[in-house]
Amino acid sequence: MRFFRFIAPYIKKEKWKFLAINSLIIISAYAQTNIPLSIRDSVSRYIENPQPNLVYLGFLIIFFYGTLDWLSGMALRFVNNRYSQNIQYEIRQDIFEKLQSLDLEYYSKESIGQIMARSIQEVYSLQEILGWGYRILLLTAALFIGAFISLWLSSPTLALMFATIVPIILFVLFKSSKNNAEKFYQSQYQFGRVSEVLAENFAGIKTVKSFGREFEEINRFRKVNHDFLNAAMKVVRIRATLQPGMLFLISLSLVVLLFVGGVFTSTGVIDTGSFVAFMLLSLQIMTPGRFLGDLAIQLQMANTAARRLEEVLNEKNHIIEKPDAQEFDGRDLTLEFENVYFKYPLNKDYVLKGINLKIDYGERVALIGPTGSGKSTLINLIPRFFDPSEGRVKLGGKDIKDYKVKSIRRHVGIVHQDSFLFTLSIKDNIAFGNKDASMDEIIEAAKMAQIHEFIQTLPEGYDTVVGERGVTLSGGQRQRLAIARILLANPEIIVFDDSVSAVDPETEARLQEIISTRLGTKTLIIISQRPSSLKFVNRVIVMDDGEIVQDGVHSELVRQPGLYREFLMAIEAQIDDMVSWDSTEEEKKDRQYLASVLRDLKGGKNDAEEIRK
Repeated sequence: MRFFRFIAPYIKKEKWKFLAINSLIIISAYAQTNIPLSIRDSVSRYIENPQPNLVYLGFLIIFFYGTLDWLSGMALRFVNNRYSQNIQYEIRQDIFEKLQSLDLEYYSKESIGQIMARSIQEVYSLQEILGWGYRILLLTAALFIGAFISLWLSSPTLALMFATIVPIILFVLFKSSKNNAEKFYQSQYQFGRVSEVLAENFAGIKTVKSFGREFEEINRFRKVNHDFLNAAMKVVRIRATLQPGMLFLISLSLVVLLFVGGVFTSTGVIDTGSFVAFMLLSLQIMTPGRFLGDLAIQLQMANTAARRLEEVLNEKNHIIEKPDAQEFDGRDLTLEFENVYFKYPLNKDYVLKGINLKIDYGERVALIGPTGSGKSTLINLIPRFFDPSEGRVKLGGKDIKDYKVKSIRRHVGIVHQDSFLFTLSIKDNIAFGNKDASMDEIIEAAKMAQIHEFIQTLPEGYDTVVGERGVTLSGGQRQRLAIARILLANPEIIVFDDSVSAVDPETEARLQEIISTRLGTKTLIIISQRPSSLKFVNRVIVMDDGEIVQDGVHSELVRQPGLYREFLMAIEAQIDDMVSWDSTEEEKKDRQYLASVLRDLKGGKNDAEEIRK
């Protein structure tokens, strides 16, 4: 079965515990089998010679086997639970490590809900079969073998009739497993869909509340919840049929055998003691045997879990590192795109089309263009989050595929618009990319990112733990913490992907000026729709529909017809519109700042040139 194939490597790691479990089960089965046999011998001896001493001796023997069964049972449960927990730990660890190694292409096609269900629920569903099911299965088998041998010594005919139960039970279990596997898989898949909607809804609860979409979200959840209910009910029907059906089958078989045994006793084929032993052995087997229906269900669930976990562990990574990949030494950081085309796995159309671009080390570049023009996608190719569908990305004159992935990413830092923060302290979030940083370095990075003063106002300062995804902070505060994180990591190529969109203009101006001043010779790429970013760059690249449509300095592009000039004209129109507003003081500041930026750009003033001088 799939489950046993999947679990075999983990059993090898725990082989001594596995051997101990099997040994203890055999000892327990041996003790349980000998209790009825001891009763048989005591009864037979007492009938032949009714002496009280024989009763006492029989009691001591039975007490010995009972104690042996009790002690072995306690030891078995302790070792078995430790063994099952260790295996679950190893599986969880392997799943997490695999998920960490997968590239972003996997996450672009798989939902977080399904990933969470596989990582937690599927591993947890193995607990029953590892901690309880295997023990019941082996104990039942061992008791059956012991009973068969004991019966064979008394009556081969009765033993053979007893053995006929096995093929019947195995046939029912096999047919059930074969016919219902897909129903169990669909049940677990639909559970993953429920997890998916829950995770998505709770992560976007602010958006749901903002748009008053609670009712629609309730209906959306009701649909996936109903789909899960339907899938789960199919499994319930299997449980309702298989579990009592298996118990009925075993009970009926034993009733028939007891009737035959009674006939054999009355006709003198077997003696009374053997019949008593047979009855007790039958009842002993029935106790664990009545759980075989539950065990069959657990095996089905374990097979489904193994299948879904294997889907993760067998997932191929599309960012493949060459066996002879070299460490990137960072000496030549010239960045080139050669005839690059790219499309996402689930898309038919190309997001990037024939990109040819060269950015020298130390350049300060603004990347602008309409939403969906491919700006962020282009940037994501630099640290090999994705590989081009066609063409090459080069660093230092060599294809980045010739370098080890981690060595490239050490030199490239991206601050995304959706700045992700972990449920850690502010200090740990800033030091996420440089765990060896001193407190002074963390504070310096926070000062550069214009977030130090805010942190000092918090009751616990840098030790303040932010909520999940930084929910306790404003958008601008999250963005500035993310910027501090990148500045502390100190890569040679820094990308700001619309990473100051939530910061007020005044703070943005200070932030960009300080960063531009202190970056030195590093390469800076800014993706932004705000004109203030243009003051700190010496080159503007304009993208539209996956292509580079303009590339040059501000003074050239502003005189040419095209998107860049339209972009500045739109900003100017926005400023004119703001004049007629009944503005607040904050809005007036924004208008004045935008107007000053536009004046500087029109006058040819560029702070990047001043900084370089």
